[in-house]
Amino acid sequence: MYTVENYVWGLVAYSLGCLLIAPLLWRFSRVVLRWMPLRILFALFMAAFFLTPIKAYEDMDFIAPAWVVAGFEMVQPTTVEGPFRALMPMMAVFLGLVLLTIVFVVARRFVRR
Repeated sequence: MYTVENYVWGLVAYSLGCLLIAPLLWRFSRVVLRWMPLRILFALFMAAFFLTPIKAYEDMDFIAPAWVVAGFEMVQPTTVEGPFRALMPMMAVFLGLVLLTIVFVVARRFVRR
C-alpha cells in the first residue's frame, strides 16, 4: 500500500511531466493547426485532459488524473457509470475553460475600446 507521501510525490512528478509536455504540444499545434481559435481550443482541451483530477476510488480520498481513471474504467469497469465517472468532469472543466476564455476575450476587447 502506498503512503500519502508516495501519492504527493506522484502528483509532483505528474505535474512536472505536464509542464514539460505543454510546450511540445503547443509547438505541435502551431505546425498542424494554422487557425488561432482552433489552436486555443486544442490547448484548452489538452489542459482539461491532462490536469483534471478525480478520486481514483470512490471510497478513498486520493486523486488521480481523470484520463487514467477513464482508461482503467474502460478496460474493467468498477461501477455502473464506468468511464463516464471520469469523462464528465473532464468535459465540465473543458467547457468551463472555454467559457472563461470567451469572457476574457470579450472583456479584453471591451477594455481596449
